[in-house]
Amino acid sequence: PMELRLPAIKGIGGAPLYLIDRFAEGKAIYDIDFEFLDGVDPHPVGLGFKVIDHLTHNVYRGRMSYWAGFYEKLFNFREIRYFDIKGEYTGLTSRAMTAPDGKIRIPLNEEAGGGGQIEEFLMQFNGEGIQHIALLTDDLLASVDGLRAAGVKLMKAPPATYYEMLEGRLPGHGEPVDQLQPRGILLDGSSAHGQKRLLLQIFSEAMLGPVFFEFIQRKGDDGFGEGNFKALFESIERDQIQRGVISGS
Repeated sequence: PMELRLPAIKGIGGAPLYLIDRFAEGKAIYDIDFEFLDGVDPHPVGLGFKVIDHLTHNVYRGRMSYWAGFYEKLFNFREIRYFDIKGEYTGLTSRAMTAPDGKIRIPLNEEAGGGGQIEEFLMQFNGEGIQHIALLTDDLLASVDGLRAAGVKLMKAPPATYYEMLEGRLPGHGEPVDQLQPRGILLDGSSAHGQKRLLLQIFSEAMLGPVFFEFIQRKGDDGFGEGNFKALFESIERDQIQRGVISGS
């Protein structure tokens, strides 16, 4: 154990991107190069989170295109989404990149102006890096209940009007609003022509310095919660105003 040579490339913020082999019989590097402790389940079920859905990065203004090109040239990533989000006082742009097999997805955010939430993150994080880590589950309701029982602090639920407007925004979505609302779970996607493609998501408070987690369930939607993205951005902006980070005048 601990003998494999793992080459690495410096990525965003100088974080190493390790290049590892594929192993036979479906084994992972943890099976090959690590020893599991006695009495510990090597593949615990936990709270139902199976894989990392995406890793959203914040970068310096003017560097988003550079890092998008970095992933395009080195790993053949491609752009699958582009956002231009504007709050009342600040804004950001985002490009979502994905690997050829779609299993690794990296949205890249940069500040549209100065003094916003991306700039605050860069100051707290001492540079560019991961803003949040999104974890995928097949049952977000149960996973959220488990997170709360474990003491994980989740972001404050949106106002009641958010849930009152869901049917108008996603007619016939069929999700149990009476269960989503008390948990603060957000709903996004599309339901046009009876074709439901939905995304359920919720965010934690900042847990690792300014880094937070997203917990997500996909029901046919492969986006990033674009419909909720602006609402999340504005909620963080309101928090910044309350804390005096930006001026609301």
